[in-house]
Amino acid sequence: MKKRNVSRKPIPSLVIYLICIVITGIIGLIIAGTKFFGSEKSDRYSSTVIEFTYDGAAQNLTPSGQKFSINEITSDKILEDALAKAGVSDRYTADAIRNSLVVTGSYPKDVIDRIKDYTSLYDFSASRQVSLNDYYPTIYSIKLYDDFDKNASAGTMNSIVKAIADSYKEHFLSEYVYSFDMSKINSMLVLDNYDYLQKIKILSRQLKVLDQFATDMYAKNSNFKKDGLSFNDISLKCRDISNDALSKLEAAVTINAFTVSNARLKNQYEYEIQLLENELEYKKKNLEELNELIASYKTDDIVFIGSGDSLVKVESNSKQTYEDLIGKKKDISDRIVEINTEINDYKMHLEDLTAAASSATKDKTSADKQIEKIDEMIGELEKSFSELITAYNDSIVSEDAVVTENARHYSAKLLSAGFIVQAIKCAGPLCIIVMLICCIHAAFTEIRKFKKQEA
Repeated sequence: MKKRNVSRKPIPSLVIYLICIVITGIIGLIIAGTKFFGSEKSDRYSSTVIEFTYDGAAQNLTPSGQKFSINEITSDKILEDALAKAGVSDRYTADAIRNSLVVTGSYPKDVIDRIKDYTSLYDFSASRQVSLNDYYPTIYSIKLYDDFDKNASAGTMNSIVKAIADSYKEHFLSEYVYSFDMSKINSMLVLDNYDYLQKIKILSRQLKVLDQFATDMYAKNSNFKKDGLSFNDISLKCRDISNDALSKLEAAVTINAFTVSNARLKNQYEYEIQLLENELEYKKKNLEELNELIASYKTDDIVFIGSGDSLVKVESNSKQTYEDLIGKKKDISDRIVEINTEINDYKMHLEDLTAAASSATKDKTSADKQIEKIDEMIGELEKSFSELITAYNDSIVSEDAVVTENARHYSAKLLSAGFIVQAIKCAGPLCIIVMLICCIHAAFTEIRKFKKQEA
């Protein structure tokens, strides 16, 4: 019985080509997986975002007008506070976390609209140009990579990076608003520890500090008020206390030579006189030199400067210089008069320091009560000013001025964007090469068929 020859149809070339391309793609994916999850493993990281929404953020300014720098987020203070909040301060150090942090600034998606808000409509319409060069990022991405601990869990990394963002927000809202705290100064200068004149100087200094701060704040916003009270009102009250109650108290203490120690007050007067006499001697010498210079000075002088074999005429503006010298002379003369007056005053105070003038019979109770009253008045002013500052801060910065997002964890996955990119890089070129080879093979095959048909 004869066997029947069964002829098999050849596999179409297209199928073979597709199989080759598929196999090549699989090989490319294997290579990509080896690189991505093996020798070139993608780092794990947790990420969060901080956004600054207050006015001035796009100009790189803090709410109080200082230059802004995101670099503070990597400071020891912020990182140590964050590790404590996350409950891992016993496991990790600030240095280890700092070396694993990456902070990147970016502009918000609606940056054009925000720039329009910061730019007047007139200017924007006139120029029709918007440049990012004049504006700064207001959104910052904070990424914590697992370099500090490859075995750190996703939860631990998320809690650390979120704590960093929260700690920085707290620091920013407390550091970069207008603050006023006289408690540290007041605690150092306890009035009971000083003599009468020293107490008056302390009270005077406190008023000057408060007055200067209030004046500066009034210059920043003259319209701001709380319960009808403005920064200028604080300043005026400081000056009223200084010019009225404090001046009268100083006069009474000086005239009556009130002191807790005659010897100490006498030494103080003698020390002040010595300082003034030293300054007086210096000013007199300065005045003598200035008078000689003015006497020899001619307002029509012309200066010639030698240059090689020639002379160059230079206008000296001597009239203006002469007037400046006269002005300096007047200032020095006025100061000499003031010094003499102060020296005479101190000498009179020394003469008043007699047993009769400073005896125990002198009633100091009134002075003590006035000092106590002025101290209370300054305390009330400090309290009012502190409340005014707090209200002002609330008007320019709220909790929403700095916004933080919840942390997210990222790691290497087959469906992650990182692996997809790696797969395209590895498999793509290989598949393209195989496709080109298949195309060339198909072309030569068709050419051979064509030649056979002609033969």
